[in-house]
Amino acid sequence: MKTFVVVNPAAAGGGAGKHWPKISRELRDALGSFDSALTTKAGEATLLVRNAVANGAKSIIAVGGDGTINEAINGLCDGENAPASDVSFGFVMYGTGGDFRRSFEIPKGVSAAIERLKAGQTKTIDLGRLRYTNVQGAQSLRWFNNIASFGFSGEVVRAVNAARYSKLLGGKFSFLWNSFLELRKYQGCKVDIVVDGKTIPENICTVAVCNGRFFGGGMMMAPNAALDDGSFDVVVVRQDPPLTIFDMRLLYSGKHLAHPNVTVYRGSRIEAKPLSNAPIYLDVEGEAPGSLPATFEVVPRALRLRC
Repeated sequence: MKTFVVVNPAAAGGGAGKHWPKISRELRDALGSFDSALTTKAGEATLLVRNAVANGAKSIIAVGGDGTINEAINGLCDGENAPASDVSFGFVMYGTGGDFRRSFEIPKGVSAAIERLKAGQTKTIDLGRLRYTNVQGAQSLRWFNNIASFGFSGEVVRAVNAARYSKLLGGKFSFLWNSFLELRKYQGCKVDIVVDGKTIPENICTVAVCNGRFFGGGMMMAPNAALDDGSFDVVVVRQDPPLTIFDMRLLYSGKHLAHPNVTVYRGSRIEAKPLSNAPIYLDVEGEAPGSLPATFEVVPRALRLRC
C-alpha cells in the first residue's frame, strides 16, 4: 500500500520541521517506506494530498497541528464528494492545540501517535461539509473533521494565530490568554440559527457545530459528541448576561453545559445567518477562513481513519 506523509514544518513554532528527521525515522521503523513532502505555505497540504491520491497513494498521514490535519482531509475530498472509500487517513499531532487527538484519547507525543498508527486500527467517522463566506466575500466550500464555530471563538482564533509569544507557552495557555483579552471587549452578535429547518434567533457569544468533543487547546466544548453518529452537537453559548473568564474555565471540564447561558441542539444541517452587517468570524479547526452566513452539513461515515 503506497503511503504519503505530508508535513507542516512550521507547526508548533517550527518544532515539526526541526524534529522531522527523527519523526521520519520513527515512522519508517513503524510503517515501512513512504513518500513525503513538506509544506511551504498555508493551504499547500490540501494540494499535496490531492496530488498524492491522484498518483495512487492509499494511505495518507499528516504531521502537524489541527489545521494541518484539516488541510490534509480537504485534500482527500473532491469538492462536494467525500474521500474515496479505499483511502485511509492518519495523523501525528504536532501543533498548538492538539484537539482532534483528544477525542480518540491518543496521548501527547510523537511516539504515542506512531504507536497508534502502527496498531493499524481503523474506524469510519463522519465529516462536516461547510459552505461559508471567505475573506474575499465569495462563497467557498470546506470540510471539517472536528469542530467549526463562530462568534467569540472566531475572534479568539484570529488573535491566537496572530500571537507571537503566547504560543510558546503551549496551546492551552495561548487560547486561554487570548480568550481573556478578547472577552473584555466582545459585545456578542445576533444570529438566526436554523437546526434541521427550525429557526432559533439568538444573541450569541459563541456557537460551536461539533463533530468531535474538544477545541481551543483542550476545551471540552461538546462532551457528548460522537464522531460517528451522523449528527452534530450544536452548543449555543448566549451573550446575555455577558460571560466572565471564570465561566470560560468551565469549558475545560465540560461543566459549562449546566450554565444557564448554554443550550445544546442536535441536527445534521445547520444554517447560521447574521442579523447585522458586522462580520461574524468562523473558527474552523483552529483557522479563520471567513465569516457568516454559513451552512454546516453532516456527511455520515465519510472518512476511514487510522487511530
